[in-house]
Amino acid sequence: MLKTLFAALPLAMALSLPAAAQSTYPDHTIRIVHGFAAGGNADTVSRIIADALSQDLGQPVVVEARPGAGGTVASGYVAQQEADGYTLQLLVGGHPVAAALYNSLPFDSLEDFTFISTVGQFPFFVGAQHGRFASIQEVIDAARANPRSIRIGHAGVGSTQHLTGELLGLETGVQFLHVPYQGGAAATTALMGGEIDLVIDAGTVILGQADAGVFDALAVTSGARWDDRPDVPTLAETVAPGFDVLSWTGIGAPAGLPDDIAETLNAAVNRALQDEGVRERILALGASPAGSTGEAFRAMVERQIATWTRVIDAAEIERR
Repeated sequence: MLKTLFAALPLAMALSLPAAAQSTYPDHTIRIVHGFAAGGNADTVSRIIADALSQDLGQPVVVEARPGAGGTVASGYVAQQEADGYTLQLLVGGHPVAAALYNSLPFDSLEDFTFISTVGQFPFFVGAQHGRFASIQEVIDAARANPRSIRIGHAGVGSTQHLTGELLGLETGVQFLHVPYQGGAAATTALMGGEIDLVIDAGTVILGQADAGVFDALAVTSGARWDDRPDVPTLAETVAPGFDVLSWTGIGAPAGLPDDIAETLNAAVNRALQDEGVRERILALGASPAGSTGEAFRAMVERQIATWTRVIDAAEIERR
């Protein structure tokens, strides 16, 4: 009997190996999908995190661009993938904007995703031609005295930059004239030429021109002064108490991701964000490295959907 038992042990052990291997995550290549053009900020952040996760988890992590419709093409694709931890997505601040702006999307912006961790947060800056305004208060005073006389350029109707300008008008009780362009670069070119009076955009768009003496950075949209530009006042401390808009990047996955895999990924992302090299690369993009729990990430997205829905309704922006 003992002879039979010992003879059966190798077979039993062999049969148990595939199950054990299947329970080990990760055991093959992971993808990070994003919804924007190769070479842009989203692509760059995806590659920074992919490199760090690959080193941490011991498996290749590749980046896949699926651009279109402000990131919704990628979100629609990821929402339909298997929730096994091998398809991730770089979500951006446009994710809650899309939920508020579109009448219908092929996914639910909350329920069809597992929110793993934020990666970075960044404010927008209000930029004007150098010497055009002495302060953001002067801008608001001019807009109040002559409604729709102050022209704000932005990266397209329904963009986060556009909605931030609309929110500023709502919070200060003034009417701006919002002028859409095909992207932030076109808006800043228009500002240089005097076609518009202001641009609200990321620091990567505004601050280089401010350093060159072409623009003035009049205010920042974050609730507190931005560490990288402590001399730039906030909208909250000047013209719009309580104003606090931060855009962000973060890592998500399809809904239903097992808790143990979500925890593994959350820990890996947060470890990556403590690495000095990773932090420096993210800071160079004008963002502050900032990890989170999955629960906090989801709650932030939910709050922003509510905020942008309110702005779109109040500004009577046509939904798509």
